[in-house]
Amino acid sequence: MGYKLTSLVHLPFDNNVKMYVFSIGDGIWDGGLAEIVHRNFDNIAREIGSNAIIVGALNEAFHGEVVDRYFGKIYKDLKNELPALLITDTHPNDISDDSMKLLIPLRRAHEAYPVIEQFLSDLASFVRGESDDLLKSLEKGVGLAKAANDIVKFNIPIVPGVIGVNLNSAITHLRFWWNDRNNK
Repeated sequence: MGYKLTSLVHLPFDNNVKMYVFSIGDGIWDGGLAEIVHRNFDNIAREIGSNAIIVGALNEAFHGEVVDRYFGKIYKDLKNELPALLITDTHPNDISDDSMKLLIPLRRAHEAYPVIEQFLSDLASFVRGESDDLLKSLEKGVGLAKAANDIVKFNIPIVPGVIGVNLNSAITHLRFWWNDRNNK
């Protein structure tokens, strides 16, 4: 499913939805992976399935609202990482320390995925709970040793309140979350 919203208040709650993908940025849809995500919004919505939602913005204020709701008032700290995709297992009204949050800056994802269609496929498979190839590819991405804290920033229950962490540790913890999610 896919929604384009002006405010998070308009995002419906559905007990069947297990994952949310937010496309966030400063309205930067000119070039690179951000433009491809924008052009393929409907395809992504279809591919992630009925138990997930991709959410895009209809105005600039929406981006700040998403970052503020999921990460607190650190919008300025994340501004250089945008545009990005935020993948989470929690509706914005139910966020807690146990919420999984995976922020993928699109320019970094583009470096890790020379074939953009593979990124979109891995994204959909990850969101549907079928594969962790997205994590593996980000882990092997270009220049990971140098850019470990730039490629994936997230918060998971194991490290509550942390926004940026070492990628190797992040991937390890995210895999624990992945395995726990798929063993329920």
